[in-house]
Amino acid sequence: MTERDMTQSIAEGGRKPSAASIIERCRALEGGGLRTFADASPLVLERAVGSWLEDVEGRRYLDLSGLYAVANIGHAHPSVVAAIAAQAAQLIHCPSAYPSRVRAEFYEAVASIVPKELHSILPAMSGAMANEVAVLIARTRRPKGRIVSFSGSYFGRSTGVVGLAGKTHYRDVLGLEAQAQFVPFPYPLNMGPDATDKVLALLETLTGPAGGVGELAAVMLEPIQGNGGIVIPPDDFLPRLRAFCDRTGALLIADEIQSGCGRSGRMWAVEHGGVLPDLMTIGKGIGGGMAVAAVVGRPELMTWAPDTYSSTFLTNNVNLAAATAAIGVMREEKLAQRSAALGEKYLGIMRQRLNGAPGVAEVRGKGLWIAVEHADAQGKPDGKTASSIIRRLRNEQVIVGGGGYAGHVVKIQPPLNIDESDLAQGIDKWTAAVLAQSDR
Repeated sequence: MTERDMTQSIAEGGRKPSAASIIERCRALEGGGLRTFADASPLVLERAVGSWLEDVEGRRYLDLSGLYAVANIGHAHPSVVAAIAAQAAQLIHCPSAYPSRVRAEFYEAVASIVPKELHSILPAMSGAMANEVAVLIARTRRPKGRIVSFSGSYFGRSTGVVGLAGKTHYRDVLGLEAQAQFVPFPYPLNMGPDATDKVLALLETLTGPAGGVGELAAVMLEPIQGNGGIVIPPDDFLPRLRAFCDRTGALLIADEIQSGCGRSGRMWAVEHGGVLPDLMTIGKGIGGGMAVAAVVGRPELMTWAPDTYSSTFLTNNVNLAAATAAIGVMREEKLAQRSAALGEKYLGIMRQRLNGAPGVAEVRGKGLWIAVEHADAQGKPDGKTASSIIRRLRNEQVIVGGGGYAGHVVKIQPPLNIDESDLAQGIDKWTAAVLAQSDR
């Protein structure tokens, strides 16, 4: 930072800084690699309440993105804010070596919403960390076993799991090797109605006598792919995959970090398939905006000796208090049920308006998790159109998400307690933006 920059920063201490000045102050000192400048004009947020964001210059935006699927109960929910304030005044830092009432309450809250068979819990500070732990549990059980992952999968960006990602870009930029055997995810739009048959046949071939894969430690997947573009597998996929894991002895690890906490219209997306995984990772929405995640699993798998797993800030009491309050909100406000009802209604509206529109390959969703996949005139993924729609909506002060194997999907994952009139307004603007793009 130059002397002039420092003088400007100090001068702004007495007045509200501009977005441009904040961006430049960050740019001057921030090392490369964060998402900050992937967008040439990043949004500079100052506050967020409910389903609304406000930037540093006072502009308000309707948040249909959940800020990367975190705000399932909305931003700054009063119950979470109160829990944070109360706990911060009492005990903030509590290392994992010291049990606390707050940690016990967090465990009990988690146990109240996960399948009763998965009542052993290990906390984590991020979804990536939770996924690392789940993989390590599987590898401890079968040290020489391989991990099977799926194309388009996303388990976080830490070095412990990025090698399991179904997008080569994430590991290539870090110079990391693949850490899994990849198979296609059953993507009905691309693979047809027999997608499950094709994927299971490939799994059987790979693990057969001449398949070359050998013993499996685990099969790891998102029950519905989030970063991949809300890719929903056929109804028979999860039950048949569960049967495959039972026969091969592989653990079934379900990453519910995006798909869980009511997002898909059920508390957990695996419920749509009536399947019980061996290990399940949870995060994002569970923390009410704070950095909280966890691995839950069958007790006979969660048997590490004391001090096998630790981290200084792993059991921060403020974070755990926030998560306990957030879980209470999910239950009391029946947000999974609300997600199912509103999702069904507005997915129907989206399909009515957009099915058959030029450039729209598919409108799909589960609960308040809705996506539009874009394709060009040749049927190829159209990331340019998706990016254009996302930018247009931001200019209209609506924030949506992007995804897809080729960045060609626009998606929403709003707070599950969003006011319905706000949701309807956002859907109107989204469909109008898609149709305007189609008319070009």
